[in-house]
Amino acid sequence: MTGFRLADAVADVYDDRRLEVVLRRLLRHTARLTGSAAGSVSLVDAHAGKYTKAAEYGASCRLGASFPLDEGATGRAFGCRRPVVIPEYGRLRSGHLAGDDPARRGAAAAVPIWWRGDVIAVSVIFAPDARTVRDLDDLEALTQAAAAAIMRSGRTEKPLNAPESPGMTLTPRECDVLLLLRHGLTYREIASRLCISPKTVDKHIGAILRKTGTTNRTAAVVTALDNGWIR
Repeated sequence: MTGFRLADAVADVYDDRRLEVVLRRLLRHTARLTGSAAGSVSLVDAHAGKYTKAAEYGASCRLGASFPLDEGATGRAFGCRRPVVIPEYGRLRSGHLAGDDPARRGAAAAVPIWWRGDVIAVSVIFAPDARTVRDLDDLEALTQAAAAAIMRSGRTEKPLNAPESPGMTLTPRECDVLLLLRHGLTYREIASRLCISPKTVDKHIGAILRKTGTTNRTAAVVTALDNGWIR
């Protein structure tokens, strides 16, 4: 999208740890990235088997209400544990948009927000443009930037069986790789800078993702920064 820079959007979302501010910024940047007509973010309480609508834009999604974890687009993403695309939201069982809302006639995408291996929230967008439906990578990276603020807010249960300080097991080389990832270097650029092969870089990044409990490079960097594992 013209004028949209993913790195700038992620930095803006991560800049303020207050939950309300983070979710508002996340929704604003999501709309810019996807061209979506409406969206919402729900916080997941896996222990209680429910999720709560925490933020919205462009439509009434019953803000503040709680629903079972097997309902709606949020329930679909939580159950699949990955981003999902719903071709026509109006056909989804137990959707929460009003029956006359125009967004019901379009597609929807739901993206989980992870923290150390657990889904702690889900961002749902309604009526995105066609490109977003084909490629969710940028949307997933942007959405994950809200994870630290959600955990800091205390408005979600702590992850089950999460180690207290997984970052303490990062090797010095893994920390080097993380620092270069933070600055946006590619695998080949990291390999050249550290005088190792791209295949070795890939192995280090795989280990970093496992140890930080994340699913992509951006999330790993955000988690490492939040816990003070890199500066």
